[in-house]
Amino acid sequence: MISDDFTAYAGKIHASFDRAQKADDLKGMVSTTISQIAKGCVEAGTRLIGHIKCIAEVESGKYIACSVVSHDAEAACRGELADGSYRLDLVINVLIYGLDKEKVEGIVNATARRVFEGHGARLEIEDLEFKDPSHQCEDEHDHEHDR
Repeated sequence: MISDDFTAYAGKIHASFDRAQKADDLKGMVSTTISQIAKGCVEAGTRLIGHIKCIAEVESGKYIACSVVSHDAEAACRGELADGSYRLDLVINVLIYGLDKEKVEGIVNATARRVFEGHGARLEIEDLEFKDPSHQCEDEHDHEHDR
């Protein structure tokens, strides 16, 4: 059973750059971002990090997947990005205990801005709301449980 203080957050970050980025620099930004999110959550009082993971994709279709399960461990990444990228899309998932969603969202947004804007990126950040899998409706018709 999930405890009352469990938080699941998902967000998508669109980063664009005026100059082409090297693959290693982009990977560094991604891994730094999720590592710093973990540290920010611990500093804010989280009880437990379930995981913080992400997938980052550049316009060529190349991608990396990274994860971290502790504030004092480096992010583990697999995959590869391409040199010469001007854009990166990053989906981040955070599963933790002890902080509410708004606090986690604030930590993710502030961290992403600090890391990516520090490298000259322009960012668009969107919240990807978790959907209840027990309620999968294909259309917008009136439901008995909606009344």
